[in-house]
Amino acid sequence: MKRGFISLALASLLMALPASAQETRTLRLGMQGTAGDPQFQGVTEAARIIEEKSGGRLKLEIFPNSQLGTFTEMMEQVTLGELDFTLNPFGGMDAWVPRAVVASTAYVVGDFDHLQKIIASDWGQGIVEEMRAEHNWRTVDSWYFGTRHTTANKPIETPADFAGMKLRVPNSAPLLTWAKAMEASPTPVAFAEVYLALQTNQVDGQENPLPIIDAMKFTEVQTHVSLTGHLVQDQLILMSEDTWNALEPADQQIVIEAFKAGGTVNNKLVTKKEASLVSAFRERGITVVEPDKAAFQEAMKPVYADLDKQFSAGTVQSLLDLR
Repeated sequence: MKRGFISLALASLLMALPASAQETRTLRLGMQGTAGDPQFQGVTEAARIIEEKSGGRLKLEIFPNSQLGTFTEMMEQVTLGELDFTLNPFGGMDAWVPRAVVASTAYVVGDFDHLQKIIASDWGQGIVEEMRAEHNWRTVDSWYFGTRHTTANKPIETPADFAGMKLRVPNSAPLLTWAKAMEASPTPVAFAEVYLALQTNQVDGQENPLPIIDAMKFTEVQTHVSLTGHLVQDQLILMSEDTWNALEPADQQIVIEAFKAGGTVNNKLVTKKEASLVSAFRERGITVVEPDKAAFQEAMKPVYADLDKQFSAGTVQSLLDLR
């Protein structure tokens, strides 16, 4: 009988507690990045803070290595509310909001701080709001992913140095446009086959962020790294608007603070890695070239003019002026 009274008392106590004190909600994040990379370390820090600040009511489960599908599939899952978070570049939102392509056009963005100003501008916030209203994607934060540079067996100091080069670029419209504006010959090669293509002179050069150039050992078959810095990329932390609306305001604030802290971890790791690689390449005997970017930007002006015609006169210059 006594045991029965205790059970009834516990049941009554649980019923009296608010639902938030009884339940643990697990949020799910899908990403392309691999376990251990800066983005993964950043979201791991965000997960720690979410659990800590919510007193264990909220948890964040991370699915790296495209476990939940391609980035397009994960974006769709976030739209439908089947996935709570994913990552995708601001400039890469052009498949859904076409004018976002301006932010992934070579030499429009000067550095990561400049990109943050672009996102915070009326132009950038218009894109952010369209993403939320039309696709159910709430932008929580923007993290630094890296700046793309060029490797070759010669220095790249001016646009003329690109002329006629067989240059491997991804099948990305802005990068193909950049290569053509430099009068290079963009050559399609699967990412996994780039090393062999460089080794056998199928292509003369390629472009990627420095950590990828290092990880893929491209400097084993290329003598020069030219810091062309043609494209600065971020990773937006995108959240399902359905998930956001289902959270209490206090928990929404926890999510924002957690991903800001995770972004700080990520940004420091990426920036430190890029700086250390420049020194490391030189120590290995690789020639690191630091060209004047003004000439490259000048060569992009016809592309900028086309973008202004497509979207709105003065668009590109208005973003350049935010530097």
